[in-house]
Formats: sequence, C-alpha cells, structure tokens
Amino acid sequence: MRLLTHPKFWAACQSCDLKERCYAHHNAQTFQDRTAGPKVLERLKTLYTLTHLRGRLHITLRDLRSALAFMLTSARDCAGIHKLYTDGRRGEIAGGFYFNSWMAAEATTVDRLLTLLQDVDVGAASDPRLDRHLDFVSPAADRSRFGFADRGHYDHEVLRALFEHLPRDFSGKPTMHRTEAHRRYVAMARRRAFFERRDDGWRAMLPFRSGDRMLNMVRGEASTELALPEVLQAINRGEGLLDPTRLAGSLALQVRQVERGTIRSYRLYNASRFQLTVRDGASRARFVEHMADALVLCFDDQGNQAELVVNLDMFEMLERLNHGYRPSLEEEQGYYLSLGVFKNVLGSAPYQEVLLTTTGHDFYRIERYEDGRLAMAQLPAQRSPELRIGAMDAAAYVDWEGR
Repeated sequence: MRLLTHPKFWAACQSCDLKERCYAHHNAQTFQDRTAGPKVLERLKTLYTLTHLRGRLHITLRDLRSALAFMLTSARDCAGIHKLYTDGRRGEIAGGFYFNSWMAAEATTVDRLLTLLQDVDVGAASDPRLDRHLDFVSPAADRSRFGFADRGHYDHEVLRALFEHLPRDFSGKPTMHRTEAHRRYVAMARRRAFFERRDDGWRAMLPFRSGDRMLNMVRGEASTELALPEVLQAINRGEGLLDPTRLAGSLALQVRQVERGTIRSYRLYNASRFQLTVRDGASRARFVEHMADALVLCFDDQGNQAELVVNLDMFEMLERLNHGYRPSLEEEQGYYLSLGVFKNVLGSAPYQEVLLTTTGHDFYRIERYEDGRLAMAQLPAQRSPELRIGAMDAAAYVDWEGR
C-alpha cells in the first residue's frame, strides 16, 4: 500500500480539476498521511488477516495487488472517473471511497478475494447504540474521526447529502425503500467509523467476536493454554451438555445419536491429554513471509493421537457456544463435519467407562472392571463459584439442591 500510494505515482493529480473531489485521489491521500495513514492501514490489515484465518483462500501476491488496486480506483481510469462525476452518480461515487471499495461494497465483482472480504464487512454487523447514533446524528456533528490535513473532504459532503436525503417520514408502516436507504447509509457510516475513529472501539466492531483474540494467539502475543479449557467446554456444550463444569474440565463426546432415545452416552477424555497449539503450515517452506493460519487441538494418549484444526469460523462458533448461542442447522452441519473426523479417531481407542445422562444436568458413570463387572455411580455435583444463596434459609437450600 505504501508503494501503490507513493506520491510520485499521483503527481498528475495535482493538475486535475477533480483533485479536491476525486475518490481515487482521496484514497491515496488517506494512506499517505504520516499520522493517521498507518492506523488505517493496520485496521485494513486486520480484516485481511481475519480472511486469512478463515482458511477459505490462500491469498497470493496477485490477489493482494488486485484487491488493493480495486480499493484505490474501483477499476476505473481517469476518463471513467470524470464521466462518473459528470453524470452525478452519487451512490457510485460513495462506493468508490476506500472504506466502501476495500470489499467492493457498492459494486458487483467476481474477484475471489474481494468476495471473501465481503464476509468480514464491518458495515453488515450491528451495534444498536452506534447504529442509532449514526442514523440520527448528522456527519457534520462528528468529531470522533482522525484529521487528515492534506486530504479533501468530499467524502464528508457525499455522506452528508445521503444523510439529508434519508426518508424520515413514518406513516406507521415501514417500506422496503425506507429500510434499504437507512441500512445502506448506516453501513457506509459504520465502515468509515471503523477505519477513522480515534479510539480503540474499532476492535469491538470486528464481525468476529473472537477475531481479535485469535489474532493475538497466532501472533504469539497471547497464550493458547488459557484458551484450552474454554475450547473443551465449548465442545462439551456442542455435544448437548448443559452443565459441562460438572466434568471437571474433561472432554465428553457422544458415542452415537439414537433417534427418539431418552438416554445419551458419552466417552470421557482427560483434559491433561489435550494441547492447543498454533498451526503454521508454511513454516517449513522457503517463503519470504508466512503466518500461522489456524489453531490445532491435539490429543495424545499412549500412542493414540488425533488433531482438530480450529480455524476462525470454528473458533467463533466455540466462543459463542460458551455464551449460550444455539447454532443453526447449517452451522451445525459444518461444525460437526469437522468434529466428526476428530471423534472417529478418538473413538478408535479402547475405553472402559462411559457417561450417561438424560437431561444434560444429571450424570451417571458406568465403569467396567477387569473381571467383567459393571459399576454405575452418580457423578457428584460441583457447586458453581458464582452461586449466591442470599436470603435462602438452610431448609430451602437443601430442597433446592434436591431438585
């Protein structure tokens, strides 16, 4: 980006009549700014890295150059840009500014990288407080963005014009035109706020709740050991266990799913046999630069080994499962497809005990001894450290424990 936006390549713009309004010149000046430019570039790189961690595409230099060039010019030459301004197509002009064109928000594209970048669009996320502020407060009153001393302000004028033409009348029944106009404007305002806001609130605007955390782990800035218990607990929740803390950190995988069955059986795996590491598949190759692309959950027990690759999509799913999220049918199919291979490898090892439950709360352990005897015992309850009895008397507490 520093090379593509070097001033020597944009010297001809100084004699252009559109210099103060041209979105391409505006984009170049954004990254040329010595103070704010590196901060905008850091946020752009974060979005590209999130796409890399999803594992959907190996981003080549050709892909990178093509996407960045489109972000700067929207695939138009100077003549095409002049015609765009002559025709007064305000919507397409707004789509040419970098905070929209970085993922071709207002254009149709077949570029494979730009298509994937649309999946991490910060404008498609939702934050009711921020969205309400952007939708009802004019951009003219916004003082929370970086100041670009050498850059024009035509993007501000375009967004202000779009804001002033938003349909504000409300007859009691929302229309598709009104909804789409507000949604489109708020998405643009969100993208610009993400790249140009002064505070660190841009991290909370990332479309992946766990994105910043996974970035720190693959960069070596955070330990994966602290995330291991949460990963195991999330897998337990995905297996239908409503209270996985009762398992003292062990991993429980359902043996099989029986249609209309009332009892579920699980195999237990000691947490000490698992390890969460960073996968860097390119570390052994002769690349100039490379970066880890996923986490790996490794299991090793007396020669029985299994690995589960945890990319950003799966890590996000696990993070949400720990917060009570219920995945959709499509998400479950993708999640269990990856987990199924992991479970099959783990299930190939012999075992002598299973865990039974009917509700996900009560657990019974069945253990097989060497002489063939089977013993069943109820798993003792573990009192949660967050439990607060408050004004409950002893009798009521005993009754509550019994239920």
